[in-house]
Amino acid sequence: MPLTITITPGYVFSANEIIHHLLEVEELWQRRIRQLLHSEDRHFQQIDPDALAKEHSYNEKDYHEGMTKWKAAREETVKLISGMTDEQLQIKGVHSRYGEMDTHRIIDIMTDHDLQHLRQMERTLKTVQK
Repeated sequence: MPLTITITPGYVFSANEIIHHLLEVEELWQRRIRQLLHSEDRHFQQIDPDALAKEHSYNEKDYHEGMTKWKAAREETVKLISGMTDEQLQIKGVHSRYGEMDTHRIIDIMTDHDLQHLRQMERTLKTVQK
């Protein structure tokens, strides 16, 4: 199936892996935002996306279900952030890769991350559909 084919196996995510990665990262940022709001421990560790893709068997999951879940997760993120006060949006944590961050910075990172992987998805689909 083209959605599970990678351009360079072992090095680049397939379309299916991209969607499930985006879903997992969306849920991770939700947890981190809640951690900012409800915990004194506001330190975040970088993840290993390649290890997670293998460990969670992204290519064995349903692509369309992943899309549906990612859309629902994004709606939940928007609802979470929309319900925050200006003061809450400015609560800071520290990420092992990105350094100090508040929810505004998290939104910037999420946006850049999504765009990077959506461009990757476009390239992957063009390549495997040739």
